[in-house]
Formats: sequence, structure tokens, C-alpha cells
Amino acid sequence: MSTTIKIANLRGESSILAKQSSPDPSKALYVLLTADASSGVSGITVGAVTPLTENMAITFDTIKSGRLYVGYGKYPNPPLPQGPDYYGWIEFSRTSTDTAVWINLSNVDILGLPLTLEGTDSAGASFSLGYKTPMVAAKASDSIIGQVKAVLTDSGASGGSAAVIKTNTGQDKILAPNHVPASYRSYDTYLNSLTDTTAANYPASLSILSDTPKDGSPVQMTGSFKNAATGSDNIIELTSADGTQVCHITKSNLTSQIIYECDGGYMNWSTDSGKTFTTIHQNRTAINDPSSTLAERTITNSVFREIMIGINEGYFSMTNPANNSNGMFPGLVPFATGDGNQYAQVIHKNSNSYGFPYADSNLKVLVTSQLGADLTLNVIADDATKDYSAPSDNSSNQPQSGTYQFGIGTGSQGLGVIRIGNWRYLPNSAGAYGGYLPDLPNWTKMEFSGLGANKYIWVKNNQVAEGSGSTQCLTQACVINNKVLVWGAGLAWNGSVAAPSKPTT
Repeated sequence: MSTTIKIANLRGESSILAKQSSPDPSKALYVLLTADASSGVSGITVGAVTPLTENMAITFDTIKSGRLYVGYGKYPNPPLPQGPDYYGWIEFSRTSTDTAVWINLSNVDILGLPLTLEGTDSAGASFSLGYKTPMVAAKASDSIIGQVKAVLTDSGASGGSAAVIKTNTGQDKILAPNHVPASYRSYDTYLNSLTDTTAANYPASLSILSDTPKDGSPVQMTGSFKNAATGSDNIIELTSADGTQVCHITKSNLTSQIIYECDGGYMNWSTDSGKTFTTIHQNRTAINDPSSTLAERTITNSVFREIMIGINEGYFSMTNPANNSNGMFPGLVPFATGDGNQYAQVIHKNSNSYGFPYADSNLKVLVTSQLGADLTLNVIADDATKDYSAPSDNSSNQPQSGTYQFGIGTGSQGLGVIRIGNWRYLPNSAGAYGGYLPDLPNWTKMEFSGLGANKYIWVKNNQVAEGSGSTQCLTQACVINNKVLVWGAGLAWNGSVAAPSKPTT
């Protein structure tokens, strides 16, 4: 089944070469489709930089690692991030066995010409991906490019920041930190905080569950960050639950450049309980490691990926080591600690795009589009916003394991979506709730969205603060039974009782 992408030019007819009274290719938009493999493509020749036309549409059956670029002038194939061309692109893929098209916006290399998407998702609902903040605005802080410029560390350099490229058409294009890491904040301070030997929680724990290899099982790796005095010392040490697999990453292989690029270094990996180690690429392929198996690559690559997500999104912490597990990532607020990738933080805050190589894995910017349904790619003005979709809070997002649990009896659906941090719990068809709780070493709000504003209690590992007597918030008090917080059926808010204050102990 074929899929069609319709291109809607919202930048005016002057950017259509065929509409210009005096044709000037440098001021006209061009389109380029690239792919590792494709079938059934029409409307454009793969690999050919083609003038954008009115009502242009591109159809394909299958495509592997597809990119659709839109930019000014006859740029090279592919356009160069460091080059003078002003462009943007989307990414999409569909194999012969896929029942949907995987598609997303991307700013992983540059901030440039803004593109947005509209379509129908694999569940049959309308979706859109776009920007809620424009690329440029009269006030710099009201623009995405202005916010990124504010975090550049070399703005005062002679000639300006290496991250800012003046394009042929006059706009500023911003290079992401995977291309110019020295223009952005170093990770040294963050890594030092995770390896501080004077901290009470040293060494900071680390727990990573790998992806599941085909016909295999995932590997749970646990260990810690280590204080590394020299580049050859280990800064991360992990061991599998059965003790057979051991991963070491040295300080010289966890530099700012490697973290921003999510690539470029090596790991030392053992499969014989640490007796012997093999130096492997952080991202192994059949080409750079032909002796490796797909299962081995699935495990080692995913362990490295999750470490990169944790650092780039600022989840890892010495003060709250319970968060140092990739199983906790879905319930954590990215960039909330002030650590991590500031460029990616700006992208995440202002758009449905992503700003570092693995953000599409964790920040929910990758969409599955219904097979055969048309997609619309909008080419919008630099000072425009369009198609931004706020993250949905109405879907379940809860831990799949843990030490503590909770349960609420049937007929309690009036509580609405229950939120604990970024975790969300929905009622079942009988109006009951239940599941694992996140690790909560500190008092955290348990909010009941169906009851309106300021309806919450406080929870902590195996503890509840919900008031008592005349200040009891809920119509039933919690009973704690063998690490399970239990409320009965028909749970509701107790009249006009105010939510409790945060406990101090």
C-alpha cells in the first residue's frame, strides 16, 4: 500500500521557481528525497535536488531511513549542516512488513527552515507535529533560535559563535552540539557531580535494562559511576544480573563530544565474568564489528543508548539515585534538574521535534502514521508557529516493576487520571486503579485530575499523608499492607477538605 506526502508551501509564491517573474534558483525552494532503499516512489527522483512546485506530492510504497529535505537553492545531496544553505527535513521509514509509517520532525543537526506535519495516526486519529514557538521573533527570547543562542558558550568569540551559520538567504542557522560541542556547555561539571567521592551516596548507582534481542532475553546491568582520575580509568562499571557480562567505560570514552554525538568512543565488554575484555564500538554494526551477532549488538548498543539518554536528559543524580535506572525514565521530567543537553531542552520545550540523536527514542516525538493515509508537510515562515501538539496526559504511563504498589477499589473512576510525578494511572473498566509505584524516597504529590485543581495527597515509600479526622482528604483512609497502599471501592474526595501540606519528616 502506498503513502503520499503532500507538500504545502506557506512561505509565499516567491519561493516557487516557476512562479518567479525573474527566476532566481537561490531564492527558490528545492526538495530532496534520500533513502537507503525504497520502492514505488513517484513525484520525485530519489537523490535529485528538485524545484518545489505547487501541489507537489511524493508517493512511496516502502522506504528505509527516508529523509525529505526542503531548502533554498540547489544545495548538495545531502545538504551540509556546516554549509551556507538554509534547509530543514523530516525523517520517515516503512518496511514491507510494517503496518504503519514511522515519521518525525528532526532538529538533531541544525535549527533551520521550519517544517511541520499533519496526518492520521495508526489508530485512526488525527495528529500533528510542529512548533509552538517560532524560529525567529522580534524579541530573541521569544524565539527558538534566540533561546539556543542564549546558551552558547562561545558567543563572545572573535567572529561570533561557531554554532551560528549565516546562510546564503540571510537567515541564521544554528548547529547542534553534536557538530560543535565546544560551543555548548561542557559535561564535566555534571559528570563530576556523579563521581564526587565526598558525597554521601558515592558511588552513584546505575541500572540499565537492555533491549530484548530477537528470540532472546534482555540483560539487566547494574553498577555505578566511578571517580576516574585519568582518561584510562573507568567512569562507569556495570555487571549483568548473572555476573557473566561486564561493561566498563573509561573517562576518555565519556567526553562531552561523545555524549553530544552519542557516538565516537568505545566500551570494554566482557562475556566471561570479567576474566577477559574486548574493546567494542559504542554503536556496533555488522560493518564495524563483523564478528558480532545481532543479539550482541542489540544488548550492547541499547545499554550505551540508555546511558546517553540519562545524561543528555539530565536524569542521573547523586542526590536521588533511585532515578539512575532507565526503567524510571518514562516517569521523570526531562531536563528538570538543569543538567543535560541545553540545545535539546530548548527543542523539547518549544516543539514536537527532537534535538539529540536518541531523543526520538524517549521524548515521544516519533509517530506511527496510518498506512495509505495522506500526510501533509507544511513549509512555514520563520516567524510562524503551526501544528504543535501538547503531550497527552490521558494515557497510562506507569512503572512495570517496583518494591511498592497501590490499589483503589471499583467505582472510583471519578478520581480521573492519577498522577505521581510524570507517572500516570488510569482506571480499568470497573473504575479500579492499581499498579507499581515508582521509588519515592521523598514526599511526592499523588494528584487526582478528575477532581479539579489542588486535589492531592502526599506519598512516600510505604507512607501516606492524607490528613486525619476532620482533615481526612479522601472518603476512606489508606491501609498499608505488605508494601501495598490500599483504598476501598467508591473512593472520592471528602467534601471541601483542603489538600494537606507537604510533610516535613
